[in-house]
Parts: sequence; structure tokens; C-alpha cells
Amino acid sequence: MGIGRERWNKAGVLYQYLMLFKEWNAPPTKIMLIRKGYKKLAQYAIPKYFKNFVNIQKEAGIRSSRKLPGHWTEQNTLKELKVFYHHNKLLIENTSVCAALRIKQENGLVNAVARYGGLRAINRKYKLGLILKSKKWNKAEVTRELKELYEAGHTITRENLYKLGRNDLAGALYKFSTLNELKKSIGAPVRKYKIWTERKVIKEIKPILANLGVMPTHAMLKAMGRYDLARAMSKNGGSTKFARLLNAPQRTLLPANDGHYLQSSYECIFDNILFKYNIPHGVHVKISDEYRYKCDFLIGNTYIEIAGYYRKGCDAYSIKMEKKIQLYKRLKKKYIILQKEIFCQRIELVERDVLALLDKNRFRLNASKNHEDCCIKPSTYWANFKNVNKALLPIIKKYDRMPTHKELYKNNLSGLAHAIYKYHGSLFNVAQQLKLKSRQISRNYYSKEKTIADYKTICLLNNKYLTGEELYALNFRALAQAIIKYGGYEAIRQECDLGYLLYRVRIPMCTHEEIIEEYKSICEKHGRFLTRKNLVDHGFSRLAGYLNRHGLGINAARQKTGLNFDTPYLSRGHYTLSQAVDAYKEQCQECGYFLTRRETLTILPPKLVGFIDRNISFTELRKLTRLNY
Repeated sequence: MGIGRERWNKAGVLYQYLMLFKEWNAPPTKIMLIRKGYKKLAQYAIPKYFKNFVNIQKEAGIRSSRKLPGHWTEQNTLKELKVFYHHNKLLIENTSVCAALRIKQENGLVNAVARYGGLRAINRKYKLGLILKSKKWNKAEVTRELKELYEAGHTITRENLYKLGRNDLAGALYKFSTLNELKKSIGAPVRKYKIWTERKVIKEIKPILANLGVMPTHAMLKAMGRYDLARAMSKNGGSTKFARLLNAPQRTLLPANDGHYLQSSYECIFDNILFKYNIPHGVHVKISDEYRYKCDFLIGNTYIEIAGYYRKGCDAYSIKMEKKIQLYKRLKKKYIILQKEIFCQRIELVERDVLALLDKNRFRLNASKNHEDCCIKPSTYWANFKNVNKALLPIIKKYDRMPTHKELYKNNLSGLAHAIYKYHGSLFNVAQQLKLKSRQISRNYYSKEKTIADYKTICLLNNKYLTGEELYALNFRALAQAIIKYGGYEAIRQECDLGYLLYRVRIPMCTHEEIIEEYKSICEKHGRFLTRKNLVDHGFSRLAGYLNRHGLGINAARQKTGLNFDTPYLSRGHYTLSQAVDAYKEQCQECGYFLTRRETLTILPPKLVGFIDRNISFTELRKLTRLNY
């Protein structure tokens, strides 16, 4: 019986441990198991079923040399040392006590002796009468001994000296010089250590990058045997930093519009379509509790796999897919396999074909007003500037210049607008790169001196100090933002010193009705409910301030306007603790175990999960469900 991908059990773990004991002729330790490829057995299975290695060795009837915690007291150390000295007199006469301890692999006793001061200190303190050999070395003798070993064909390293039983020589050589210096003096080859700089790392990565086409990860470099380069890259900032420096793509998880992280661009496009049409779904859900296989997507009771990944010279993926299909058939579960050909066409055709398939399987389609303009392409698609340029061409022809952020939103290119700021700096930077006219300006355009000079000129033309709202109306948005950046309007007005009134005379709105009426008219103009931040951004900071002074919350103001706009924001008290417990309990009962927070996010509304985080932890939530998982 072997341990495969099925769930571990106690009998199987014990059997596997006994087989390894017979094969290796030694009790397998944690380090031995990890080094020889049994990491999951060492770190997961044995601690789960036996708690520690002492227990599994007792269960297997294997005598272990490892002592229980707290065994190595000073009294026990003396006792063990005397017994060892008595049983290994001949070996000690030919070598030394220290060498004999290492040869017999009494590591526990060696560490205990070192803890209490070393052999000489213990021998002198307790008058044990141990005969400790001590040769007085000089540099010439150390060099001569090393040269003899080298000429005899031995590789000169500290580890090899221990293997040869030359612990005395290994300890003595460091009194006079370093091992590399002594090796140079006897003509032995010296290992040169690289000092890794950022420039050297880039030089080593470039040929690997040219061969792979993507930035190699830490695991990929280790698989190639480049442990030195993997460590150097990690110490100097990691693969993400070097991918940015070399402008290279990374093989990483792709973020979808709903916050899920997917393993391929095909999965990301499919997830974005599901999000756009409000189809509830889960990603990377286990097919069965008895197996570790996971589906790509779960919609209702239908499991969806997106096939098509292929690595040259490796059929591991196709074998895994066949096993998944066999598992679906054995468990009698409904599944759909989507081939990669669906996603290897124009994006409009991809959406059409996926929607036809979803409609055929009677999945509920409900395009939301909040999601209908979202881009279904992966966000990393826009990291390539060629794709950005291609998407911008029709909009540039329409406006005969670089479009603004608002114009991109109007043309249903919100995904492109976000990607430009994420990957390419700003719209101004893109306009400069494409050599286009732009209404935007550089972030560094307005220095404090230029801000004061421009504001002073505009105020002189209007014979008064202009407010932020008035600057927005005159299309001086960048100047208005620069004034806020450099200390606000009062500070800039004092710098201008034009003699106008520094403070505006404000006519207060005395009633709630006037405030609500103004807020209503602004919302009708924009076709949606505005938040406080929206009001400030659009130059209505005065109204936002009045809402605060009169104690009107945004939700209360929206209700009093009587407008029927959709809003993604929920009012306080929308969720209750009992609702959260019932919803979580229902999902846990369906799955048969307590869901983690990450799993809950794929099933329950994110705002409900946020309510749980703010008001109660998942540990307390599980107690309140009274489920016995």
C-alpha cells in the first residue's frame, strides 16, 4: 500500500514510515524525509496523526536514540558521558573523545556537553579523569597535514575532514588562518564566492529570460540548478523588481475584476464574463473532500474546466485532466470542458460564444448597470503598450487628441483607464509617448511658485479671489488641485496679497430642505448618487460641508431626495448578526465543514464578509453556528 493523492490515514502513514525504515536501515527523521522528497509526510501527515516522531517510532516499535525533552540535565549528561567513555575506550585511544562522539553520531551528547562548558571544563570541574588528547599545533604542521591529504586525492573541505576523522585538524586550522588561505598555500583549488550586485543579477537573468520568454521565478531557477542566482535575486528585491527593470512579463496569478486570482488568461476572461453578467460562482473549489483535485469554476452544481494548457515535452497536464474527468464520472457530477479555441479569437467573439454556452446550460444572466461597461480582458493585457495603443486609436481619431479620463469612461473603456495609471504612469505620459495633444499636464507641472503666479493672474482677471468651485467651472482643475497640495486657498491667497477679502461671506442654508434640493439637482445632473468625495472632487465641497454641519448622512440625504438611482453602498444596519450567522451556517452545512474566510468570499457577498470582520471574528462566528465540525 502506498500513499497517493488520496486522503492520509493513520495506518497508511505508519506503513509508509516502516517501509522507509527498512529501506534506509535507520529511523527516518524529519530532515531525512524532507531531503529525500517526503516533505508532506514529514510536515503534514506525521504531526497530524502522531504529533511527533517519538510517538510514531514507539507505535512502529523502533528504538530511537532521540531523548525526551528535558532529558539532558547536567547530571544525565555526566552519566551518559561516563557510559560512553567506558564502552568506547579503544576508539577514544585511537582518536579522541570528541572525534569518537562524532563518529558514533552522539549529537545529543555533543550538544549537551557544549551547553555545560565543554569536555575540558566538565572533566576539570567533576574530576572525571577522562584522558583528553590535545596536540599542540603550529601553522607549518597544519599546512603539511592538509598538503598530504590533498596529494592523496581528498577534497579539502571542513565537512570532508570530519568524514575522514580529522576533527583535530579541522579545529586547529582556524587558529592560524582561513581554510581558503591555507588551500592557496598548498596549491589546492579555492572556491570563489560571487558578490552579487544588481547589475550581475540582471546579466545572469537575461539569457534565461531570452530562452523562457517570461521572468523566471525562484522555484524555476532552483529547478534549473541555479540556487546561487535564485538566492541573489531574492536578496536584491525579488523577481517582481527585476521583471520591472527588464520590462519582462511574469508568470503569476492574474487578478479578475471581482477580486479572484486566476492561473491563466483564459480563466481570467471567463471569470470577468461571469462577473459582468452577475453569475454567482466559485473558483478553485475541491471536487470532493476525499481528493485534492480542484475544478477551475463552480456555478451552482456544475463544475467547469478550461482545458488547453500545454507544456512542450510534458504531458502532466493532460494526465491530470483525464483523472479529473474520471473522477467527475465516478462521483456522477455535472461538468463542462471549455476548450482553449473559444478564447483564441477576437474578444467580442469570445464573449458571444461563452454567453451562448451559458445560455444553453440555463445559467441566469443578469447584466448589472454597475458592471456592464467593465472590460473582460485580463488587467495584465494592458501592461503591453502595443495593446494600449491599439485600443486608443479609434478614440484618438474621434477627439483628435488624447482622450481624458472621463471620456474613456463615456466610451466604456474604464478598464483601459485604470490600466494606464497602473502600468504606464498617467494619460499625460501616454500622450507624450504617442506625441499627441493632451488636456492633461504633468504631475510636476505646478510648482508652488507657478501655482501662486497662475492663481494670481486668474484672480486679477476676475477682480476677486476665486473659489475651488469657480476654478472647476473655468476648467482649471489641475490648478485647483495644486492649491490644495500647497496648503489650501487661504495660504495661497496670503501669498498673492492682492488686497481682496480673504474670507468669503457665506449665506448659510438654514433648512434641511434647501440642502436636500441642491443635492438632488446635482445627482440628477450626473445621473447617479454622489458620495462626499465625489462632491468635493466636482467642486461642491461647500455642499459637502453643509451636509456635515446639519448632521445629514449621505444615506439619509439620498432617501430624502426621492430619487431611485442604484447605489453600491449599503446603509448601516443592513446586515444583522443573526443574518450573518444563518448565511454562514447554511453554506457550511452544504459543504460539510467550516469555510475559511477566503472560501466564504467566493460564496457570500463581500460586504457581508466585511460586516463579519468588523463585528465578530470567524472563530466566534463558528461557535455561534453550533455546528460540530
